[in-house]
Amino acid sequence: LAFAASRPVAQLSGGVKGVSQPWQRVKTHRTQVNAELAGASVLASACAYAKARSKRGGRRAAPVRSNPVRVQRRAAADLQGLVHLGGTASEKALAVNLDSMFYGSFAEIGAGQEVSRTFLQAGAAAGTVARSISAYDMKMSDVNYGKAQRYVTQERLKQMLDTEYNIVEKNLRSLKGEDARFFAFADTLAAKAFNSNRECEGWIGLTYQAKPKEARSTVILHIRMSQPTAQLQGQEIGVLGTNLIYLCKSLTDPYLITSFLLDGMSIRDDEGGGGRIEIDFVDFQGPAFKGVDPRLVAFRLIQLRIANGVILEPGSDGKYKMAVPNNFLYKRPVIVERSRFRPPTRMHKEVIEAAARKLKSEGDTDKEALKIMNLQIDDLTVPTGWQETKERLERMKAIAAADTARDGLLSREEFMTLTGEMEEEDANALFKELSLGGDSISVDALVNITNGGHSVLATDFIDRMEMLQALKYPIILSNFKRNHQLVRYLSRYTALPIIIAVGGGGYDLQRALFNPKSYSNEEGGMLRAFGNLFESRSNRIFTYPAIDEEGNVSPCDLPDGNEQQLYQYLESIGSIVPLGNAWVGVEARDPAKNKAFRYGSESVTRQIKSGSSEWEEYVPEGVAAICKSHAWFSRVTAGTPISPTVYRFLNNLK
Repeated sequence: LAFAASRPVAQLSGGVKGVSQPWQRVKTHRTQVNAELAGASVLASACAYAKARSKRGGRRAAPVRSNPVRVQRRAAADLQGLVHLGGTASEKALAVNLDSMFYGSFAEIGAGQEVSRTFLQAGAAAGTVARSISAYDMKMSDVNYGKAQRYVTQERLKQMLDTEYNIVEKNLRSLKGEDARFFAFADTLAAKAFNSNRECEGWIGLTYQAKPKEARSTVILHIRMSQPTAQLQGQEIGVLGTNLIYLCKSLTDPYLITSFLLDGMSIRDDEGGGGRIEIDFVDFQGPAFKGVDPRLVAFRLIQLRIANGVILEPGSDGKYKMAVPNNFLYKRPVIVERSRFRPPTRMHKEVIEAAARKLKSEGDTDKEALKIMNLQIDDLTVPTGWQETKERLERMKAIAAADTARDGLLSREEFMTLTGEMEEEDANALFKELSLGGDSISVDALVNITNGGHSVLATDFIDRMEMLQALKYPIILSNFKRNHQLVRYLSRYTALPIIIAVGGGGYDLQRALFNPKSYSNEEGGMLRAFGNLFESRSNRIFTYPAIDEEGNVSPCDLPDGNEQQLYQYLESIGSIVPLGNAWVGVEARDPAKNKAFRYGSESVTRQIKSGSSEWEEYVPEGVAAICKSHAWFSRVTAGTPISPTVYRFLNNLK
């Protein structure tokens, strides 16, 4: 393996008998070469890393245990087999083309035919491409796929996928045999048009056999494109579509597939005009994806900044599923309350309902406002460096090197080799947190590709979600730190009023909205942020009054100094609207009955930590039982919430 690692790919290929060009490899030889490369890469990096650690002045490296058997199937191990991650779209397309048993059709409408072009130009396309089609004219599209009221929709995409797959199955199964895996790739896109500023969005999908003779599985994506030209949008679509096919061909872990959809693409928001692709909806269906939790898929989209916002709505079965922003928010007024909801309280519900009563009384629209909770998870979002494939793979190799037993788990001794010069007492405390009190840490959890079962961050997220779900409101997941960023996101999809509801439960206007220091990283500071927030006069902030410990209801305390003048100006022009007693709930404004509305999340958390059961009065029905059954409650009662040390360690781990 060391010898293989020192040789270029061309030499390895040429060293296999009968191979003169990459696309001429037979399947067994190709597998041999890829195994050499993958194994050599992992082994070389592992040995180098272990050697470097053992030379450090800190803790001794963990001894290598003799245990060559992989105890459990690991996402990290699966990922090592994808040797073209971090490479070009052409390299991935060629890798797919070289497998003649994975065969299918490409149908693309809008932004060119860049996905099929990638596969056709990569080489050995005859091994994969059955046909490529673009029914660009609407009438011709109807001839191929049936009538449609609208053409850039999920329904149209499904028509395209079904038709294309059935054509391949009907005409080629007898020729290719039962062991061939068929697929159909399709996209229907509204790309940048001449002399138009329309929203550029679209649908991309892949339906395929994950295993020979198996029923189809399907992955469907909704995307938003902000690149300035159709040509740039088409180029990025070519990369995204190739990634989707490359990943699905070899993986069945939906969280892993989601994590690398934007491999080789920009994930930075560039307001200077560069643009990017966002994926704000993913749906996995079929036998390859049993038991997928849409909440964890949504978490992955936000955590890795694949999307800036994802909407989850409760289904008829009470379970939350992803919704497409364009459809969900279309021509609807919106009221949003923002928090981390640890835990949600009765005051949270009262604030948003009071705002809804106020907005309805204005009678400016006959459409009922959407009441949405914005679950902020910016504290769980990874740093920018984590999002780049190269950085993530390097991190994975380093952690894999510490796993000397090769069982996908780090024992305490193995974990200590990653903690550098950290004091042993601190390292032991960190191990306890990351292992969730167990005797080992999942490698997958540390390299950020786990499905959530052993990840501190994913577990924390699910705890927040399940507490908040008891209120049965739609939820927006986001990493937006400021209100104007959220309003800008919502304004893409609705031109009707957007209301930010704030207040109650010890809410501090000065700290939350009028603290200049909190805008220090914003271009233009606080004034520009408020200008962006109130760019439309229909966008406003509704402030709920304060309720003191005796139950007295009074307006929120105003900010101090110059910020007070800014507040008064914004109130005078109607951008900030204090909610008077007329909009406060009957129970909440009565001092004899409003005890449950006097405290917010921080006070509830302090009461839980103190061991008092009084906190249960301050949370909505059903929330207390959910709190008690989750890890968050156990950590709070034990006085061991997730510490800043955990976040620093995960963010800085090299």
